[in-house]
Amino acid sequence: MLNKTERSGFAIPTALLIIAALTIMVAGGFSLVSAERRSVADQKSQITAFRIAEQGLELFLVKRDSLMAGHPGYSHVPGLTPDTAVIAMTGGVATVTLTRLRPVKGSQSGLYVARSRGVETVGAYAGSPQGVRTVAQYVLWEPAPMQVLAGWTALSGLQKNGGSGTLGGIDLCHDSAAVAGVVVPVNPGYTGKTVAVGDPPVDSVAPDSVAIDWNGIVNGGSIAATLTIPPASWPTAAMTASFADTLSTYYPIIRVNGDFVLPSSGTGMLIITGSLTLNGSVGWRGVLLVGNDITSNGNNGISGATVSGLNVKLGTYVPGSTANGTKQYNYDSCEVAKSTTTMGALVTLRNTWVDNWVEY
Repeated sequence: MLNKTERSGFAIPTALLIIAALTIMVAGGFSLVSAERRSVADQKSQITAFRIAEQGLELFLVKRDSLMAGHPGYSHVPGLTPDTAVIAMTGGVATVTLTRLRPVKGSQSGLYVARSRGVETVGAYAGSPQGVRTVAQYVLWEPAPMQVLAGWTALSGLQKNGGSGTLGGIDLCHDSAAVAGVVVPVNPGYTGKTVAVGDPPVDSVAPDSVAIDWNGIVNGGSIAATLTIPPASWPTAAMTASFADTLSTYYPIIRVNGDFVLPSSGTGMLIITGSLTLNGSVGWRGVLLVGNDITSNGNNGISGATVSGLNVKLGTYVPGSTANGTKQYNYDSCEVAKSTTTMGALVTLRNTWVDNWVEY
């Protein structure tokens, strides 16, 4: 008989081997699950970061003024210094930067790139870096469009006394097609010896067809003024220096409530609810929007666009405008564009959105 004490056992080693194998398999399973969870979490973080970046970009383009309010040096018209806004979003933060590539020049729009860097800060998987995505879009700064029918559009008629000067609709900026030299209603029309030049030299129009929302401007505040007179006073020094400097970027929107005598030359958009009087050699580069008539005395002129008699659109009687002496009232598309720039807005450029913007 065999001695039982000499028999070799295998059950315990086998059990240990099976336990070890099962332990390795379980550990491997946990590792696979953990890796899969990490992979899914990384993808989720990337998608969340992308969503934050895109939402931040869209929000910035729509609400740039309110988001940038209070930032030192901020201007409604984007300048050379980039605008940067940090926007708190659900699950993270978006940092949006607007950089100028080309300034506004005449009627040419300014070109900018807006890039948004989205970072997920909430809900990231433990041990994983924060999800980060950057998207970008090229945008244009488009000045507010203005209908220009003539060098001088006089909705209550125009009388020119004296034969010297030019009432012109040929673009001094050489950037746009010619308009009429003078546009008036059929009655009372235009009378005078000064030669009007344009395409055509003199044209007629019904006041209702002039696409200027005068009621919205006067009573609805559709154009926000840089300053309003009264209570503000005329910025004589700044306006005189600006008028002399052809490269000046100071083109304010000035509103005057009531009648006004232009005290000095200047640039920008001048909105006058009453009558305007110009004496001597004062002039203007930009846009004149006058509710009642214009009385222009002396050797003066306008480069840009002049519209008088706009209160006719409100159903009010307005006497005809009068121009005495040598006049140079000419259409200039560049001056019009400069005067309407501050009323512009950012407009996305089609087919320029990217989600792979390179950062260093």
